[in-house]
Amino acid sequence: MMSPRRWKLPLLIAIGALAFGFSAWRVAQPRLADHAEGVTVLRFSHWQLEPGVREAFDRLSRAYEALHPGVRIEQIAIPGRLYRQWTSSQLIGGDAPDLVQIGLGIGREHYSYFQPITAEINQPNPYNAGTALAGVPWRNTFLDGMRAGLDLETREYYGASLFNARVRFYCNLDLIKAATGTETLPRNYAELVALCAKVEDYARRTGEKIEPIAGSAYAATIMLGDLFNTQTQRLATRLGVATGLPPTIEELYLARLQGRWSLQDPAIRSAARLMQEASRLLTPGFEQIENDQTIFRFAQGRAALYLGYSLMATSIFEQCPFRIGIMRNPLPNPDDPNYGEHMIARSAETSMNSYGAFGITRTSRHPELALDFMRFLTSRASCVTFTSVSQNLPTLVGVEPPESMRGFSSDTTGYPPTPGFFSWGEVRAAMLNHQHTLFAPEGSVDQYLRKLEPDLVAAMRTDLSRGAINRLESVRRTDLSLAAGQEILTRHPDDAILARKFDGQQETQNEMEANAYYTQLVLDRTAAGQGPQ
Repeated sequence: MMSPRRWKLPLLIAIGALAFGFSAWRVAQPRLADHAEGVTVLRFSHWQLEPGVREAFDRLSRAYEALHPGVRIEQIAIPGRLYRQWTSSQLIGGDAPDLVQIGLGIGREHYSYFQPITAEINQPNPYNAGTALAGVPWRNTFLDGMRAGLDLETREYYGASLFNARVRFYCNLDLIKAATGTETLPRNYAELVALCAKVEDYARRTGEKIEPIAGSAYAATIMLGDLFNTQTQRLATRLGVATGLPPTIEELYLARLQGRWSLQDPAIRSAARLMQEASRLLTPGFEQIENDQTIFRFAQGRAALYLGYSLMATSIFEQCPFRIGIMRNPLPNPDDPNYGEHMIARSAETSMNSYGAFGITRTSRHPELALDFMRFLTSRASCVTFTSVSQNLPTLVGVEPPESMRGFSSDTTGYPPTPGFFSWGEVRAAMLNHQHTLFAPEGSVDQYLRKLEPDLVAAMRTDLSRGAINRLESVRRTDLSLAAGQEILTRHPDDAILARKFDGQQETQNEMEANAYYTQLVLDRTAAGQGPQ
C-alpha cells in the first residue's frame, strides 16, 4: 500500500496542472471562439451595473449584429469595486477586450494602452446619416464636445461616452402630500426648511418613524457643499481679479497663503453656519451612515427626500412603491434674509459633462470594427434607444431625455458656481477631521473654524505643492510628444488637423508650466514670511 506522503506529491502536481490548463483555456477561449464558430467576436467591458444599462447595451448589440452578419458583440460588466484591478491586469497582460470603459482609475498612465482616435472625431459619424446630425463632425454631436475622451496632456482623444450624471433630490410625493396637504416641492432653501419642519410634525402626530431627509456621509457632502458655495459667491468673485468670475481651487488656496482671505471672513462664517443649520435636517449620525442604508430607508417610505445621482433613477423608480418627484438641491435666494447677503444671484449648475468614455485597446484584434461599433453606439438613433431603455441622460445634441428624467436636466440659469473651498486633497481631509465640531449637538461655528485654522494652511501648501509637481511631471512626459509633433509638422506643413493639435498641445503645456512655476513662487515667498505678493 502506497504511503500518504508518496501519493500527495503526484496529486498536488496533477491539481496544479489542471489549474494551469483551466487558466490557459480561459485565456485562449476568446480567441478560439472566433475560429470555432466562424464569427468575429467583439468584446467591450464597463462598470455600469445600474438596472437598464446592460439591457440597453444588449439591445444595441443585437441591432449592430443585425446590420453586420458574422459579427457577435459580447458585453462584460465588472463591479465597480473590482474594475480597476480587473482592467489593469487585462491591459497589462494584453488580454483586454476590444473596447474598455475609461475611468475608476483607468486612464492617465493607462492611456498608453489605448489607441487615439483624434483623426477620426472630425469626420461625420456615418450612422447619423438621414438625421439632424448628418454631416456634423463626430465630436460636435456631443453636448460636451467629446471632452470625456480627451487627454489634456497629449491633446489626444481616446474614446466616446454614453454616460453623464446629475445630482437631484428624489421626493416621496405621497408622504409629502400627507405631511403638508400639497405635492408642491421646495424651490429654495427657506422652503426646504419649512417642508422638513412639517414632515417632522407629521411624524410626531402619527407616531411613524419618518425623517425629512435620508442622510448619509455621501449625501451630506453633496448637499452641504452646494449650500456652502452659495455663501462664497461675492468672496470668490472678488478673489478672481483676472476674470471677474470665480477662480479655480488652486487660485483660492494661493489667495489664502497671500493673506487675501481667512476663515474669519464673514462669508466663510455664514457658509459654516448654513452648513450647521442644514445638517440638522439630515438623519442624526449621518456621518457614519452608508449610502445603501439611506436608499433602503427611502424605498421603505421612511424619508421624504433622498439625494442621489441620476444613474440611480431606474433602480429607485423600480424599488419604490410610491410616486416620486425630482427636484434640484434647494439653495438660498439672494433675497433670503439670513443667507442672501453674500450672494450675487441664483446659483447655476455647470453644463453636463460626460464620463466613462469607451476606448479602443491597443491589443484589440479588431480595431476598425471596434471604432465602427463605437460610432454606432454614439449615433443619434442609438442614443435615443440607450436613454429610453437605461433611463440615462443623453450625451448627444438634440436628443431629449425620457419624460421620467426631465427633472435631471441641467439648470444653467444664474451665476456660475463657485469651486468648493474645501473639496480638494489634504484640505478636504482636514475639513472632514474637524467637521464633527460643527455638526455635533454641542458644536459651534467658532469651535469648528478655530480647530480647522491650524491645519488649513499646511494642508493647502501640501495640495498646491503636489499640484505643481504633477504639472511639471506632465510637462516632461509631453516634451517628447511635442518634439515629435513639431518634426512631423515640418514634413507636413499643410496638415491643418496636425497643426491644430500641435498648437493646442503647446498652449496647454505652456500654461501648465507657467502655473506650476507661479505656484512654487508663491509657496516659496509665503514660506519665507514675505507676506502677500
